[in-house]
Amino acid sequence: MIQPLKIVHTSDVHLNDEPDGHKVRDAFTQVVDTVLETESDLFLIAGDLFDHNEIEKKTVEFVYEQLARLSCPTVVIVGNHDVWDERSVIKRMDFRKAGEHVTLLNEAEGTQVEFPQLHATVWGRCMLDHDLSNRPMAAAPPRKGNMWHIGMAHGLYTDEPETERSSLILPREIEASGFDYLALGHVHAHRQMRHGNTLACYPGVCAAHMGTVPDGCVALITLTPGKGAKAVAHTLGGSSARWRSA
Repeated sequence: MIQPLKIVHTSDVHLNDEPDGHKVRDAFTQVVDTVLETESDLFLIAGDLFDHNEIEKKTVEFVYEQLARLSCPTVVIVGNHDVWDERSVIKRMDFRKAGEHVTLLNEAEGTQVEFPQLHATVWGRCMLDHDLSNRPMAAAPPRKGNMWHIGMAHGLYTDEPETERSSLILPREIEASGFDYLALGHVHAHRQMRHGNTLACYPGVCAAHMGTVPDGCVALITLTPGKGAKAVAHTLGGSSARWRSA
């Protein structure tokens, strides 16, 4: 029988080696802390884990160390800042150094992975180019059996399909996907939208100085049989955790 799920969803971490890079590393550490404190079943990183592809080894090792603290399934896609080209920092990585629980979705046509213990599948596409031709929701697969149907996509949500912007994600694509939850990345503010039976969400950024609100945040998602998905923005960095519904 399908079971309830708890998910932590982040994106646009933008880890870097700049003088203020410690702020981002501290924020990502708080994200991993949140996964542990909430005893979440699944952790999703929806692109732009890194700010660029000229990342030093020490920062890559930091990611391995942080993800190794977890045991729950962790799924990663690339974004436009760490796009999958010949220079990609993520292409040079081996996430097995963090543990077998980490999965990188690195196929341009999309990959769907199954987590039988969670009664869930997770799908996402690898971004080769952040341009007009890139459609993050292209070829989203149908639901697989009686399992939670989860998607990941890095791009710009818009209801204007003719706009000259890259990596568009359209309302009709979200509705047609049938995902129970769609984990989005690219926009630096927490935002939720529902089309059909699918709840899609930008989690906001974990490093406050890269966002639009005073504190960093992640999205906490609950999937409940018969009720579907609910997401809240979970604030990081305060003396006590604050919750707000979007």
